[in-house]
Amino acid sequence: MFSANFRDPVYLVFCALFFGVVGLFTALAEEEDVPVQLERIVVTPGRFTIYDGTSARISLSKEAIERFPLIDNDVMRAGHVFPGVVSSDYSTRFSVRGGEKDDISVRLDGMELYNPYHLQDFGGAVSLIGLELVQNTELLIGGFPAEYGEKMSGVFDITTRTPNTEKFSANFGVDLINATAALEGPLSEKGNWLLSARRGYIDLILMLMEIDENYKPQYADVYSKLTYQVTPTDTVTLNGLYGWDKNRIRVDDVDNNLDSQYDNSTAWVKWRRTFGSSHWTDVFIFAGTSSQDRTTGKADFDNRDFRFFGTKAELTANLFDKHTFRSGVTWRWLTAQYQYDVQERQAGINIYKPILADIDGSGSEIDLFLQDEWQLHSKLALNVGGRYLYQDYREEGIQRYEVGPRVMLAVKPTNDLTLRGAWGIYHQPVHLMGVPVEDGIETVGRAERAAHHILGVEYTPTSRFLVRVEGYYNTFDDLVGRLREFGRQNQVFASPESADAKGFDVFMTHAVSNRLTWTLGYAFGIAEEIANGVKRFRQYDRRHSFAVSSSYQFAPTWHLYLSWRFHTGEPRTPLTHKELRLPNGSIACDRQFGDVYSARMPAYHSLDFRITKRSPYRRWELSWYFQILNLYNHANLDQYAFSEVRDEETNAIIGCAIEEEPLFPIVPTLGITVTF
Repeated sequence: MFSANFRDPVYLVFCALFFGVVGLFTALAEEEDVPVQLERIVVTPGRFTIYDGTSARISLSKEAIERFPLIDNDVMRAGHVFPGVVSSDYSTRFSVRGGEKDDISVRLDGMELYNPYHLQDFGGAVSLIGLELVQNTELLIGGFPAEYGEKMSGVFDITTRTPNTEKFSANFGVDLINATAALEGPLSEKGNWLLSARRGYIDLILMLMEIDENYKPQYADVYSKLTYQVTPTDTVTLNGLYGWDKNRIRVDDVDNNLDSQYDNSTAWVKWRRTFGSSHWTDVFIFAGTSSQDRTTGKADFDNRDFRFFGTKAELTANLFDKHTFRSGVTWRWLTAQYQYDVQERQAGINIYKPILADIDGSGSEIDLFLQDEWQLHSKLALNVGGRYLYQDYREEGIQRYEVGPRVMLAVKPTNDLTLRGAWGIYHQPVHLMGVPVEDGIETVGRAERAAHHILGVEYTPTSRFLVRVEGYYNTFDDLVGRLREFGRQNQVFASPESADAKGFDVFMTHAVSNRLTWTLGYAFGIAEEIANGVKRFRQYDRRHSFAVSSSYQFAPTWHLYLSWRFHTGEPRTPLTHKELRLPNGSIACDRQFGDVYSARMPAYHSLDFRITKRSPYRRWELSWYFQILNLYNHANLDQYAFSEVRDEETNAIIGCAIEEEPLFPIVPTLGITVTF
């Protein structure tokens, strides 16, 4: 399958063009200023950073991300470029190193967010956080320290930017699917504020398109931030985030008809108190709500209503020049109501399994962490810590707490070589807001558990060149469910009891000059699971993936970005579809599933490019971009789907088929932003 792709003449032409352009840019590039290097050893492996600045350990800058060919400039999609990350065109969600998509913690300004995605019935196609709000972001895909909890595979930690402190400014933008407006400015001499609102207009685009099926996805979100420095040592920050979705899917197949609405809000206050220049405390008070109402064409319903509030306090103390101690405690109260009544189709015609759940519960939980990071020597650093979790609402007779130790070690034998290792136990609790009712579970048991074993090496012969190789072996136990993606996904619901993943990642980046950079990533991985005593590949077992990209600034305000991505197909469950003649003479389709994940999707590859232009004027600035995704229009597949062939006049079923549902074809996009 891999070699067949390289026999496509169109594919060869574009690859030759791509690498020829990269070679031309390399020849034209000139050496300029050297980035600033960090003095301390970075202990944490599996760490990638998107940052508004320059540093030796930085993989990609925020400015570079803004030039990526991305749908909606979504910051979550920016994480897709790193090795070890498994994602798709349609979803901002991703998994890392054999885990599930809901094993990733998303944090915003220190607060973990619950389900921060729009269009959840379409896999979570858009995140609630726009890239224009971001100051820096860290993606941790393994071996992360004790300060990060809740999830067991990875962390996407986002910090929003500081609003304009000198004058009022406004920003308006439109792209393929969104319209955005942002206002910001100073608040006396001690504070500032930011307000951003976004409305997706996919529903308006679909109204203009002639399609047989009726989709009407609507969504909007609002983000606000207010910062005020009460005293020279006390700063208060107020954050608020609200997201709203309303989706409608109308198709001929009654199983896939859907009406749904989602509301998601979180608000929090953070008070930071500094003690000198080396110690500080952060105290949070937070609250939020989340609800969803879903009804399918078969009168199934899935209604959920969640409420939570709590507080947390964290202490950071730099005891010596290179010795940092961190600790924190979080208390949270939750209430949850579930009304779930869904008939899931089984292997056979008109055979369904009813799954019912009616939950009305509440309870509290406490989460505590301790962490000590110490650079023992100029060539040796150690991070030791642990987390304690307690939930008082677990099922009677189940242990109500877990303890997870974590250890990370970094050795720097030479100035350009760093060796890292990590081991840790990571618990992912089943919260009241995440009871897997889809699997018939109505009580909360023990937390899911993962163990990370990581070894890696990082080589930086110059401040402009970095090579990282990292191997991992992860095990997963006490698994109790997985994320359900609705819409038109053909899924087999067979949750595993345990799993493991092993592989290695390679990441290289070179700043040839301040005008030209290139990046290369490769990942090899094997992910397997055990369900009902049978071992099989996991859903996100992506054996090989490869990506190469290059960014070039060919004029002070013009940037060109090119990238090519390839990965082998992921496991899929074979489908069969037979026509049955009913006694009344009509036709029905007998849908059958084969062995779970016993087949694979075809390989994926895509060439993308984007050109960005910034035009500053005296009192305002115009920025625009033009991009083309899947430049040579390769027919990548999303899934194979059951389909009923119907008569156009009578709407009667006249045949059965299994159709290929594609990912993005060639997609040209134009986006414009005006800033005053």
